[in-house]
Amino acid sequence: MNCRICQSPIIKFFSLGQMPLVNSFLKKEEIPDEEKFDLNVGFCPKCYLVQLINTVPPEKLFRNYIYFSSTSKLFLEHCKEIAQYFVKRLNLGPESLVLEIASNDGAQLQFFKDLGIKILGIDPARNIAEVANEKGIPTISEFFNYEFAKKLKEEKKIQADLIFGANVLAHVPEIVDFVKGVKIILKPKGTAIFEFPYIKGLMEKKFDTIYHEHVFYYSLIALKNLFQKVDLEIYDVEITPMQGGSLKIFISHPGTFEINANVKNLIIQEIKDGFDKLETYQKINKSVIILKNNLIHLLKKLKNKGKKIAAYSAPAKGNILLNYFGIGENYLDFIVDKSEAKQGLYTPGAHLLVHPLEKIYQEKPDYLLILCWNIANEVIEQLKNYHMAGGKFIIPIPNIKII
Repeated sequence: MNCRICQSPIIKFFSLGQMPLVNSFLKKEEIPDEEKFDLNVGFCPKCYLVQLINTVPPEKLFRNYIYFSSTSKLFLEHCKEIAQYFVKRLNLGPESLVLEIASNDGAQLQFFKDLGIKILGIDPARNIAEVANEKGIPTISEFFNYEFAKKLKEEKKIQADLIFGANVLAHVPEIVDFVKGVKIILKPKGTAIFEFPYIKGLMEKKFDTIYHEHVFYYSLIALKNLFQKVDLEIYDVEITPMQGGSLKIFISHPGTFEINANVKNLIIQEIKDGFDKLETYQKINKSVIILKNNLIHLLKKLKNKGKKIAAYSAPAKGNILLNYFGIGENYLDFIVDKSEAKQGLYTPGAHLLVHPLEKIYQEKPDYLLILCWNIANEVIEQLKNYHMAGGKFIIPIPNIKII
């Protein structure tokens, strides 16, 4: 397999084996026909890009999607804050256009709309785009690429002052074509901003960000090479707490803005941390195996004591953890999720029936394994009555904690 940016051979350093599609929840009768696909990760020694060895066609992954952005209160607060921040920082006004790629149900665009900014969403999931349009968020159900961007510019005379994408840059196999599309539809003095999980998380045992939808695991040194290839420039970078640690990059046409010292400083730090060396990534395997053994030991010990254990939430990352660690009905009594779209269906691979949150108060488990560990504080606050009644929480990543 060759690198998707520079075509050099990539070297495999981590494998999760055969995995189901982690956002494909199942009806009972669909379980026997569930598909699984290789999930192996490799490193390009020439341009430093970490990427999946094999990919699943985007049509299979994204056309009918089950994740709705508006489910998390914490995420909505984040959306409101960054809309205000971007409007102020980029001097956006009523004549400005914000184009969001992978806009989901319009959770982010709604806050730009509330501030009087023109908006347009692009999202390939037809079911979710329909929800967004019903909410008054204009959304085109299509995959974003160069041809689509060219069509928007030439036929609809659309160019954006701000192109935004949260958790999309890692999802696109044809990434060079994608960023060419960004270039063509970005106004001469416009900014494109992308936010996505930072590769540093893999070194911190946050391996559950590896799944088929995430084709890429980005360092800034790899991103610099990617955007230079299509004549775009990263002029600023921020590290955010989203998704357990994310990068937010600011991109423009070359020479439009002064390059912030943050960019140079983070590149220096990444080289120091060995993000340009295969050996750095090869260490991930050992740390994840230790984490797996420790979590299984804990769950086994609790079950042997007769404790009832349930799982809270069934996010993509949680389904990776359950499958790779081999955790299912052998350790869990049940699983709950606040998303109605998941309730009544079975989780990918582990095949646990998803229940509404009320099940926690009906069954009163001794422990709740929080699979959406990146918003554990929000979950604990929501379930304070359960906690006050003696229920305990297990946070599995990056280090196992019992609260």
